[in-house]
Parts: sequence; C-alpha cells; structure tokens
Amino acid sequence: MAIVAIEGAGAHKVIVLHGWALDSGVWLGARALSDVTRFTFAFVDFPGYGVDKDSKAADGIDGMAKVALDAADELGWERFSVLGHSMGAATALRVATLAPDRVLSIAALTPVSPAGTVLDEQTYAAFVAAWEDPGPAIRGALAPEITDADLQRLVARNRASMDAETWEAYLANWTSPSFLEDVRALSTPVTLLYGESDPFVTLGYLAELEASLVDGRTDKIPGAGHYPMIEAPASAVALWEAALARA
Repeated sequence: MAIVAIEGAGAHKVIVLHGWALDSGVWLGARALSDVTRFTFAFVDFPGYGVDKDSKAADGIDGMAKVALDAADELGWERFSVLGHSMGAATALRVATLAPDRVLSIAALTPVSPAGTVLDEQTYAAFVAAWEDPGPAIRGALAPEITDADLQRLVARNRASMDAETWEAYLANWTSPSFLEDVRALSTPVTLLYGESDPFVTLGYLAELEASLVDGRTDKIPGAGHYPMIEAPASAVALWEAALARA
C-alpha cells in the first residue's frame, strides 16, 4: 500500500481507491476540480501499482479493503468516507462492511459487483489477453466514446503503472468477491455512479446491488463510459462530492 498524495484541508476525510487498469494517476485531471476546502483526499495505490509497483498484489477483496483501512490508520483517520472506481468501488463497499462504524459515506464510481462478476472461460481469457494491447478492449468494452488522445494517455499510464502479473492478479480479485449479504446490512449512505455509455457497468448490472442497499442512490453521469473522471471530469466530480456529502 502506498499513499501517493494527500490534497485538501477540509474536515471531511476521503480515502480514494483506483480501479483495475490504472493506478491512482487515473484521478489526476479530476483532482484539479476538487473542493479542497471541504474535503481532504488521500489517494492510494494498491500493492503492485504505481509507486507500489514492486509489491505483491493484495490477496482478494478483503486484502484490498485492508489496504484502505491501513491507509486510514496511517493517517490517523478514525472516521472517513471512501471514493472508489470500478474494483476500487467494490473495495469501498467491503471496507464499510468490515468497519461500518468508521465509514461515513461511499461514492462508488462505475462499481463492480460485491457478488462477483461471473465470466465464462473464454471471456476471462480475453480479459487476461487484453494486457498485450489494452486500448481496443478499453474502447470496445468500457469506454466506446473516449477520445483518441485520452485513450492514448490511459494506455500509456497503464503500461507505466503495472505489469502483467498485477493485471491478472487483480482481475481475479475483482471478479470473485462474495459479500453481497454483508452489504444488505450496511446502513452507510452509498451512491452508485455510472457512465451513460458504459457497456459494462449498466443499470441492469447494478440492479442487484442497488436493491441490496439500505441507504442507496444511483446517478447517471452524462457523456461518460467507464472512466468518468477522464471522460467527463467536471460532472463526475460534482456528483461524487455530492455523494460524499451524504455522510
């Protein structure tokens, strides 16, 4: 685990968790738009990513949740919110189920399911193989409207921030969670945010999770696919800060 950056001086503390294909650099453009008077954000790299690239991958979703909790402990944050993207959003939910008295609110950006995402053997193999050339997979399966320039930057960041072993280890981590029953008992305010053109995390995909939440909302981010912080940063920041403020 590595705390990459701490930004802001606000009383509302937020742990920020990245998704599968990128390290915490995925948030860079959106960070300039954040309300640093109201919030303090701690951007974390999971082991195997970014500044923690040489570390062994976290062990499953519980290992990833421990990374987030360890970061909060290192910072001395007893209570905090969590902003997570994709597998980081599922991790945010796991953090709240493991430490419900500590988590104030969750902004789950294009979250993968806490019930796991069942992929057949052929599809799983295709996700593994996408490491060799992630650009077409990102555009085809996740962000069909992403600009060429943003896609090139995203792929370059992917190449620089992880290796194939990390890619495959976290693929196993985000496809295999099984803690939906724990989510049903969670009273923490949770907001599910999805990109209107995301072919993967759709309203249908989110339906089971949404129905399981005691205090849940779902909001659409216009003009975005699976990477709203890149594709529509202003809209995304406004929505996730409103979600965090539900604490």
